[in-house]
Amino acid sequence: MIDLKSNRYTFLFAVIVCVVSGVMLSAVSEGFRARQELNMAMDVKKNILKAVVLKEPIPPKAAQQDILKVFESKIEEHVIDGQGNVMEGRKPADIKDRETGVYPMYIYKEDARIMAYAFPIVGQGLWSTLYGYLALEPDAVTVRGITFYKHGETPGLGGEIEKDWFQNNFKGKKVWSIKESKLTPIVVLKGRVVDHAHGDSAEHSVDGITAATLTGNGVTEMMDKWLRIYEPYLSKARKR
Repeated sequence: MIDLKSNRYTFLFAVIVCVVSGVMLSAVSEGFRARQELNMAMDVKKNILKAVVLKEPIPPKAAQQDILKVFESKIEEHVIDGQGNVMEGRKPADIKDRETGVYPMYIYKEDARIMAYAFPIVGQGLWSTLYGYLALEPDAVTVRGITFYKHGETPGLGGEIEKDWFQNNFKGKKVWSIKESKLTPIVVLKGRVVDHAHGDSAEHSVDGITAATLTGNGVTEMMDKWLRIYEPYLSKARKR
């Protein structure tokens, strides 16, 4: 004979266990998500600080609170519109998903003196979307630094964009041709600059990555796209 009462208690116990487990898993998931979002935000700040090339570099094993302190004391956060005007009262964190016509701008200062302008660059590589930050000197012409912090390119090939040797290629290069008085975004060559570019063109070119031409093309395209987007602001900076 089946004990219905016993079955009822067993069923209720199972339901309670499932509900409690579900609540606990949900809480843990939310906790991990919050931590993940915090780590992502901190990673962005670290890459901005790397791109602007701080006067006093942050130690590799610096604590998050120390990195945040440096960021808040050295970096001014702004939002600009398509005409290069600063939108008062807005910060990059205020930009909503899919909001168009507004862009983040980060200004590195030392003792109230502008040291660099930095902004995000995003584009398509061979296998993935490339994310980075480009920083220009106060002249808004010369590259101070660049960093790629997120991508899914092939290690040893396109993945070399995250290596210092590749990023250091950009330092000192020009994004504006004084001779021609026009924007001249940097091109990633198929090969070495010394073999393919001379004179003024060498100022606007960097060495490519062997067997990663499509990734290099992606970097060239993203540089061109985002420099043109930020040019209204940069052109005003050059006149200051």
